[in-house]
Amino acid sequence: MYVHSMTLKQAKKLLNSPRSRQVITLASCGGKKVGVVECGDPNGFPVLWFTGNMGPALSILLYHDIAERHRIRFVCVDRPGYNSSDDIYSEHGVPDLFEFADMVNELTLLLRMWQFGLATFSLGAVYGLAYSLSFPERLKGPIFMVSPWLSVKTPGTSTMYKGIARYAPNFLIRTTLSTLPHMSNFLNMWNTLGSSPVKTSRRTSSSTSSSMSAMSDDDDIDNANIDSITFSIAPGRSYIHNQIYNNGLWNLQNRTGAHLDAMVALEKIDWGFTYEETTYPIKAFVGDIDENVPIQAWMYMSNKMNNIKLNVIEGGGHYLLYRMDFMEDLFAQIERSVYP
Repeated sequence: MYVHSMTLKQAKKLLNSPRSRQVITLASCGGKKVGVVECGDPNGFPVLWFTGNMGPALSILLYHDIAERHRIRFVCVDRPGYNSSDDIYSEHGVPDLFEFADMVNELTLLLRMWQFGLATFSLGAVYGLAYSLSFPERLKGPIFMVSPWLSVKTPGTSTMYKGIARYAPNFLIRTTLSTLPHMSNFLNMWNTLGSSPVKTSRRTSSSTSSSMSAMSDDDDIDNANIDSITFSIAPGRSYIHNQIYNNGLWNLQNRTGAHLDAMVALEKIDWGFTYEETTYPIKAFVGDIDENVPIQAWMYMSNKMNNIKLNVIEGGGHYLLYRMDFMEDLFAQIERSVYP
């Protein structure tokens, strides 16, 4: 099992590294800027990570040691409206997935990432698939998708999201996001990133012959004592967790990125494609107790797609990316896919 250890000094050095605070100017977007965070092996094979909604790019610093050990140069982009990233869309405030793909294509060339792996979490899957439709030749290995988002029109998706997508106007979504601390996500981070032993399990879905070990989601923290949870995490990791949470909350209250992402997630804008139309190979990892994207919705969709291997994680919820043993296995798979 991977040991979650990091000193406070190491964490501060990582957060203050020039690699963690890059701002790139794009020629094609009229000089607009994009924030970039890198970690892992600077000489390793580049792998681009697309976060979920409300996820700042600096969240990848949690995986610095894992990425370094697996020879991965791990790169994450702050999407338009987060931190230093400008709104690059031709129609201000209206996301366009293929304009985002064009921006990423220019950005990766500027970062000297001629070919790279791609991995996503949650809503990042939508952006990742749009990129694969535009520039498949730039990618190496399958797209690794953790708890990937689905169209709210997919049979089996959450009725709550269906209702919000159908009835909630944009101004209400934006107002709600700007005043809502994402506490369930925060508490889940504290619970799952500790160094206490965890159970692992395996299960293979009907649509694939592969599987992957992951931690159980059995632990219930509804009545957990935050002080004791904090104490169980190494000081450096605790410091990074706080920075991620504070940055995410600041973006919610001061920037437009979460609202732009919500418009994509709830399909307030046209994606311009369907999952069934994608052809690039995908490895997806879905928890069987994911309440955000229920497993039955992915079982339905996987039968409609010819390019996906669906791995069902027994006992896994939506936030599989906070399960460090799961991420260790994920990086091992990524390493095998990008290195000959």
